[in-house]
Amino acid sequence: MTQLNRRTFLGAATATAGAATLLGAPAPAQATIGSRGNRYALQKRFVDWRFGMFLHYNMGTYHDAEWVEPEQDPQSFNPTRLDCGQWADAAKSAGMKFGVLTAKHHDGFCLWPSKHTSYSVASSPARGRDIVREYVQAFRSRGLAPCLYFSIWDRTNGVGPTGFDDRPPITPEAIAFVRNQLTELLTGYGPIPLLIFDGWAWHWAFGHQSLPFHEIREHVASLQPDCLVLDLNGLSVPWHSELLFIEETKGGVFCPPGNLYAASQGQTIAPAGWFWHPSTPTNLLGVEQIVDGHLRTLEARYCTFILNCPPNPQGLLDDTVVQTLRDVGRRWSPDRTRPPLPPQPDAIMHPLTPAAATATSGDATRAVDGHSDFGWNGQADQTLWTSDTAPTKTSPQSVTLDLGRVYSGIDVLTYLPRQDTRTDFVLEDFHTDGNITSYRITVSTNGSTFRPVAQGDWPADHTLKQITFRPSTARHIRLEALAASGNTPATASEIGCGGLTTRPRPL
Repeated sequence: MTQLNRRTFLGAATATAGAATLLGAPAPAQATIGSRGNRYALQKRFVDWRFGMFLHYNMGTYHDAEWVEPEQDPQSFNPTRLDCGQWADAAKSAGMKFGVLTAKHHDGFCLWPSKHTSYSVASSPARGRDIVREYVQAFRSRGLAPCLYFSIWDRTNGVGPTGFDDRPPITPEAIAFVRNQLTELLTGYGPIPLLIFDGWAWHWAFGHQSLPFHEIREHVASLQPDCLVLDLNGLSVPWHSELLFIEETKGGVFCPPGNLYAASQGQTIAPAGWFWHPSTPTNLLGVEQIVDGHLRTLEARYCTFILNCPPNPQGLLDDTVVQTLRDVGRRWSPDRTRPPLPPQPDAIMHPLTPAAATATSGDATRAVDGHSDFGWNGQADQTLWTSDTAPTKTSPQSVTLDLGRVYSGIDVLTYLPRQDTRTDFVLEDFHTDGNITSYRITVSTNGSTFRPVAQGDWPADHTLKQITFRPSTARHIRLEALAASGNTPATASEIGCGGLTTRPRPL
């Protein structure tokens, strides 16, 4: 394990994202970065849980694989002693407060009898059983919060590529399929306090534009307003996500000291992988590694530890896993003296997905494609917009978002700087050259006449910049770079806009 020493991991929650100068009439009073945040109560509850169980149980369990090939024979999914109550009892014994079940992984096999695909438990020897329902009932009956993991990427049902070379378009039918399956999961099982998305932000599959993030986020909120959304996008700032997720298995990355974001860190109890493998029962993390190396360390960093405990092909946790969890519970108890979660940045509850983007120079589509997965190894899978020349106040470089139609009520713009680092696994060593440090935001209904709504300066660091302004009616939103760090061409990983707490209305 490599523990990182990151002194300035937060940034945005302890300082403003920029000294915005609002132009025209003053903006109405709204929550801004540095406030309690519009999802604070839910985020606080999550970090106060401190410890939970990730349950990677799906088709990979039966094929000794982390990612199985699509369209496996459903008959191969054959639990003979499946008992979600045993999982819940083991979690309870360890002092865990919640679980996260892989309702659907990247191959698309569903642990519930979905009406929208035959690739599910309904076509397996477990037909007649709804594993999601059994899991939810078992955990809830023991006072544990049942949460779900859902892979947006679905290699069997036509959501994204089936392999790693093809690039099929995301069709309206694919988007409808995702919405329909989420409707099943978020209306059939009672309150789901956390939904983890995966496989969405990767550059070689598809991003948050081709399968519109705003549409899915709005859909989730319409079904379960109090469900936190966590996208496994690999970032160290909460972009399109209300919690951070630090995947320790990517090179041993660790939530750094001083973190103040509501965060989670995922590690698996068996180094063999997230899913069960033949070596799982005999090759586990020790109790000391779990308690001292993780729980006590992460607790002070407002980082909830999600320990993956993969059920075996029988559908049970191995006896060695159960015993380890029981021993953890005997040794660990929460530190009730930890101060409350600090103020959090606001979540943009109503993001908009641009229909197109243009720029003064460079490829503007790279700033709106939603490719952000940062591999924690010094290289980001993100794609960057880069201008041809360095911006100046007399010759700014800009990206203009076209929303496809006019909306009223737009009141926020976000700018995600580059996220790559100079040194492998060292999160204090982010590249900053090209990060926009002085900006102007203008809006237009017709694409030719723009009016300014905000102007100011940002620090050159990697944190998400979020500027609120008076609610505006616009089809086009322009971010002008007036200066960039290093006096180099301006860069952007992602530029977005939307409504902070009120849904923009199409006109």
